Amino acid sequence: MKSTLFPFVLFLAIAFASCKTDLDVKLDSIPAELVVDGAISTDTMEHVVRLKKTGNYFCDQPASVVSGASVTLSDGITSISLLEDQQEKGAYKTPSDYFGVVGRTYTLKITDIDVNGDGIPETYTASSTLNAVPPLKKIQVEKQELFYENVWAVNAWMKDPSGVSNYYLTKAYKNKACISDTITEWGLVSDALFDGTEVSGRTMLYIRSTNKTEKIHCGDRVMLETCSITQDYYNFIGEVKNESRGHNPLFGGQPANIRTNIIQTSPKNATNNPRGYFAAYAISRAETVFK
Repeated sequence: MKSTLFPFVLFLAIAFASCKTDLDVKLDSIPAELVVDGAISTDTMEHVVRLKKTGNYFCDQPASVVSGASVTLSDGITSISLLEDQQEKGAYKTPSDYFGVVGRTYTLKITDIDVNGDGIPETYTASSTLNAVPPLKKIQVEKQELFYENVWAVNAWMKDPSGVSNYYLTKAYKNKACISDTITEWGLVSDALFDGTEVSGRTMLYIRSTNKTEKIHCGDRVMLETCSITQDYYNFIGEVKNESRGHNPLFGGQPANIRTNIIQTSPKNATNNPRGYFAAYAISRAETVFK
C-alpha cells in the first residue's frame, strides 16, 4: 500500500508546486469621468472645491486636474463664483470671508468643462443642506486597550436634539494639528441610540497608535471637531471606509460603486458617471489637556 501511495502523493506535491503562471491582465481604457471633492462649513474661511478626472486602473500617475472650469455656489439667496487658485490648478475657492449658514441648502454648479473629451461641454450640479450641530460642552480623553491595541477614546458631553435623526462626523486635533487627516480616520456617529438625550461621556472617536506622531502624551492639547452631516454624506463616508479596507473573499460582499451626489445635467442622455461628493455642515469644537 505504501509503495503505491507514496508516488501518488509525490506527484500531487510536484504538480501543485509547479502551478504558477504569470498573467498579463490588460484592461480596456474608459473615458475619463469627473471627480468632485468639496465642502462648505460654518467656519469663516476659504472653502475649497477640487476637480479631478478618473484614470485607468493601472495608471501610476497622479490624477489629472480639471482646470478652467466655471464654478458657482448658491445658498438659495445669493450666488458667488469660486475662483481657481493659480498656484493649485483644479482647486476652486470661495472668498476668505465666506461661511455657511445653518438651514440653507447649498447648490454647486460646474460648467465649461469637457471631461470625457468628446467636444461637447458638460454641466454638473450637487446640493447639500447645512444642518445645525449641538455645541460640545466638554470632552475628555481616556487611554484604553481595544482589540489588543492602545487607543485614546475621545468622550464628549452635549445635548442631542430630539425628534430628528442626527449624524455626526468627528475629527481629532493634537496641539492644533489635525491627526484625523484621512477619510479612513474620520469618526462616524449616529444618534439612533441616544436621540434627544443628554450625552455624558460618550465616545465619539478613537485615536489609534499606529502612527507615532499621532500618539497622545501627557500635556498634549486634544481638540474634538464635531460636524453635523446629512444621512447621505454619512453613508458616503461609510462606503468609502468599507471599500478602502477591502472585502473578505469568503464572507464579504462584492465591491460596489460608492454613492455620489454629483449629477450631470447636460448634455441630455449623457452616459458619464461623476464621482465624489459635495457636502455642507456646521461645526462645533471643544478641547482638553490629556493628563
